[in-house]
Amino acid sequence: MNWKRVSAIGLGLCASVVLVGAGFAADSERSATMKGVGRSVRPLVAMSKSGKFDQAEAQKDGNAIVGYLDHFKDLFPAGSEKQDDKALPTIWSDAAGFEQHRMDARNAATAIAASTDMDSFTTAFKSLGAACGACHQKYRAKED
Repeated sequence: MNWKRVSAIGLGLCASVVLVGAGFAADSERSATMKGVGRSVRPLVAMSKSGKFDQAEAQKDGNAIVGYLDHFKDLFPAGSEKQDDKALPTIWSDAAGFEQHRMDARNAATAIAASTDMDSFTTAFKSLGAACGACHQKYRAKED
C-alpha cells in the first residue's frame, strides 16, 4: 500500500470535512489571497518608481494578480459575513458593486500583463491602484 498516497488523500478529506464543518475558512483564505496580490504588486511598484520597464516581470505579476482576483470572487459566499473582521457588510449588501470593483482591478491587472512599454504599463498600473483603492475604501474595514 502506498502510505504517502493514502496520507495525502486522508489529509484532503480532513480538509474538506473541516471546511464543510466550519462553513468556510473565509478570513484566512481571503487574507492569504490578498497577501498574494501584495507580493505580486511589490515588483510592479519598484518598476514604476525606477522607470525601467520589464515586460517579463509585468506579464508575470499581472497574470498572477489576475489569478488571485479570479480566486477572490469565490471567497465571499452568503453566510460568511461574520467570518472576517476586515470585510465590511457592504460586500454582501452591494455584491454587484463589489464585483465591479474586483473586475476593474482584474482588467487593470490584465492590462499590466499585456503592457509592452513603460507608458502602457504606467497607465495600467495607475488603473490597478485606483481600482484597489476604491474597493478598499468602500468594502474593507479601516485598520486600527
